[in-house]
Amino acid sequence: MNLEALRELEYRKCADLLAELLDLDGDAKEKIQKCFQRMGIRNFFRHLESADLAPETSGKLRSIQALIEILDNKRGRI
Repeated sequence: MNLEALRELEYRKCADLLAELLDLDGDAKEKIQKCFQRMGIRNFFRHLESADLAPETSGKLRSIQALIEILDNKRGRI
């Protein structure tokens, strides 16, 4: 499997997990996956406002973003 195919598979898995975790519909999951493909996962969370998602979905994703930042900060201190 080439690097691009592997990356696409990981984006799909991440979008699937987020959709399941946050109880998102198929449309939101597809938008998230397309954003992952376009800008990568890290930049997706940095620029959530550009994802054109429902306010409730954006709020849930901001909560996930906050958790990621907390974990990144803890990892950086070790």
